[in-house]
Amino acid sequence: MKTVSFLFGLWLVILNNNVQAQICRASNISKLLEVAEKDKTQKIERLAAKKFHKLLNEYRVKNKLEAIAWDEAAWLTARNHNYWMSVNGTLSHDEKKGTRCYSGTDPGDRYTYATLGKGSAHWSGENILYHYEVDGKNNNDIATKIAAYSFRVWKNSPGHNQNMLGDSHKAHAVAFCINKEGKVYGTDLFVSGIDEQFVPARKKTKKG
Repeated sequence: MKTVSFLFGLWLVILNNNVQAQICRASNISKLLEVAEKDKTQKIERLAAKKFHKLLNEYRVKNKLEAIAWDEAAWLTARNHNYWMSVNGTLSHDEKKGTRCYSGTDPGDRYTYATLGKGSAHWSGENILYHYEVDGKNNNDIATKIAAYSFRVWKNSPGHNQNMLGDSHKAHAVAFCINKEGKVYGTDLFVSGIDEQFVPARKKTKKG
């Protein structure tokens, strides 16, 4: 069953960075990754995403489930949705046509948009949130705290936790967006298939 759930975050600390909201498609992934190596805010967002991915797989293996792959198309889909939530000041799984940064009503529509209809995976769950946990001594410290806090919030919510431990998932990607007010939006999109064009080379991890 495709479970969708959301949770409102708490105000904690503000990091005053400006982020230009934009939605992109698969042809932009390489360029986005290049920018993420140079732009401070996007570097933190990407680093937090990869740290979360590690936490998630450690949690799944601990619960005797297979680790799941990282899917760049799912990351792009999640990233686009974060921008939509940020510029529209809302937290929702469903985007409304005609709103700024619209890329599709539901996660499946947004995945189709991001992949230009050429992706072969299918969404199997989505978690979203927002919070203000963006303090830290340096980029790595901030990213670590964003990942850990987001993981803890979703783990402690039954619906979100069910998604993280879903046995039908084969891949996923989480994305974070830090807006100019210091609010962190997060979207974790799970998919039930492996699309090799979007999944980097990976090592298989045995169940614990």
